[in-house]
Amino acid sequence: MKIMLLAGAALVLQLFLFLCTGSVVMRVRGQKEYSFSSALLIGYFTYFGIFEVICLLCEVALFPLRTLTLIMAVFAAAAILLGLFCGYRSWTESMNSLRYRLKLHGPALAFVLLALAAALLYVILYSDASADSGWYVGTSATALATDTIGRFDPSTGTRVLRFQARYALNCYPYHSSVICSLVRGLPVIVQVRSVMSSINVLISFLSVYYLGRVLFPDSALRGEKIRSIRERPGSITRRRADLFVIAVFFVNVFSSTIYLPGIFLFDRSYEGKSIILNAVLVTVLSISVILWREEDEGHYPFRTMFWVMAAGVCFSASSLMALILAMAAILPLIAIRSRWNLLIPLLLGNLPVIVWAVVYYLIQHGTIVLQTWR
Repeated sequence: MKIMLLAGAALVLQLFLFLCTGSVVMRVRGQKEYSFSSALLIGYFTYFGIFEVICLLCEVALFPLRTLTLIMAVFAAAAILLGLFCGYRSWTESMNSLRYRLKLHGPALAFVLLALAAALLYVILYSDASADSGWYVGTSATALATDTIGRFDPSTGTRVLRFQARYALNCYPYHSSVICSLVRGLPVIVQVRSVMSSINVLISFLSVYYLGRVLFPDSALRGEKIRSIRERPGSITRRRADLFVIAVFFVNVFSSTIYLPGIFLFDRSYEGKSIILNAVLVTVLSISVILWREEDEGHYPFRTMFWVMAAGVCFSASSLMALILAMAAILPLIAIRSRWNLLIPLLLGNLPVIVWAVVYYLIQHGTIVLQTWR
């Protein structure tokens, strides 16, 4: 029972932290339309982008895990306080209009929530003794037990003499170490395999919903009289997005093989590669659709892309696929419509993955050598 309470507390704490971080970002951008789902999604990517930078600096500087924990605790406290200040009014307005917005969704929302509940139940109860599962749990547990960051091999317990680019540059496993340091008594395996898996599945559903919103916008209301809530602005796109989420859910359910995304969403949701596939790539595709429809306000899509890419670097080396997708989707837009002014924002939006790729190449070829003990 104690572990269940601690797991619930860790889950609520992390979701609230992401929500507050997203609320601050939306307030800084001056976005007028606020929603809990958008704030949570933006905050999730922004948080892990910032965590990647802080953790990597601590890792290279050979700081102990307790230093990283202290820094992230201060950051989390600041983000929550700023989030309360920036988002309190928006949260109140959203709660006051909750019933109206639920009516805009219609009955399909119930099936979305049912699908989400089924997915969450599965990932919590699913048992996995694979090498990948052992590596993620072992990396987080080793860092917590030794008060170090990446200086011991989680498989053998031996010292690592040099940081390996494949593992050292992606700091996602150490987030669980930090959480377990803050939530004393929470087992690492519960945080990695249950709490973070649940959060990742929720973020995946939100990413697909966001993609559905941009793929199926409301049709123009030609001035006709609105006779029902189904015809009100925002209702059509919400209902279409709900159906899109349900459709993607069933595609994943019936494609759970090692070669298709379903296996990553349900059986390997604790992995960084799963987040790349089911959240990062989906969000990059959404940003690309927004740009193709010329619905961007300023360069906000590229700012969002920057944090999505930064988070992708934190999650896995597979973030390179996000860079490829972004270039393949947006470069044709720039060429066809002669929007050459988007080249620099595009490069800046993808800068985290580009920098990661360059550093990875230099480490692999011995140009950069990162010693783990001095």
